[in-house]
Amino acid sequence: GIAGAASRITGAMAKGVAAITMDEEYQQRRREAMNRQPSGIKEGIARGGKGLVSGFVSGITGIVTKPIKGAQKEGTAGFFKGIGKGLVGAVARPTGGIIDLASSTFQGIKRATETSEDVVSLRPPRFIHEDGVIRPYRLREGIGMQMLQKIENGRYAKYKYFGHKMINDSDLFLITKSGILFVTQGTFGQLNCEWQYSFEEFTKEPFIVDGRRLRIEAKERVKSVFHAKEYGKIVNFKTADDAKWILAKLQEVWERGGHDHHPKF
Repeated sequence: GIAGAASRITGAMAKGVAAITMDEEYQQRRREAMNRQPSGIKEGIARGGKGLVSGFVSGITGIVTKPIKGAQKEGTAGFFKGIGKGLVGAVARPTGGIIDLASSTFQGIKRATETSEDVVSLRPPRFIHEDGVIRPYRLREGIGMQMLQKIENGRYAKYKYFGHKMINDSDLFLITKSGILFVTQGTFGQLNCEWQYSFEEFTKEPFIVDGRRLRIEAKERVKSVFHAKEYGKIVNFKTADDAKWILAKLQEVWERGGHDHHPKF
């Protein structure tokens, strides 16, 4: 805070000194240089030192160049005006350079003490069950709820998460209180729902085929304009244990949800 305040104060002083020179071109160059914020102390000192040297050099050369330019524009009157500007610049420019050195240094100190890293949470938010009871934190539930909210920019955020299982590195099988979703992860991390079924669409209880394949049988759907029919899906999990875990979760959510319109698993 002190460095930031000092930088603003010295910057204002240097701006006033630069205005004394009555040289618009010099003032413009100074503004452009000072608007570029240094990334740290080292760059701030280096930039300020460069400005200081430039102030001395331009101040000395201005004693010669200003009268010549003035004479070319306004004749004798311009020549004497140029002498005045050159003498003022010989004092003001080095002085401004010294003040700018201090200002750049303070800017560097301020930048060095600032943090540019975004603050991110170390873990997904805790998943709160419908009963409102605070249970021990479970990373799986936090991740699952977070993914459900991100699918297709929040399209399924209103659904109530119940469980999920990764099918492979990019696909996952997600269970909500009202149905199931097959979700895929795109190249840039976006999540999309490839297909879904509500529990009301199930025609029979899911079952396991060949150890690790989960068979979902559901009501007929018209898939395209050619009236291709769809009666469910088969999901290939990595292991038989994964398939059994999902089947148990489906039975649990069904029993908890009280879906009386359909035979229980």
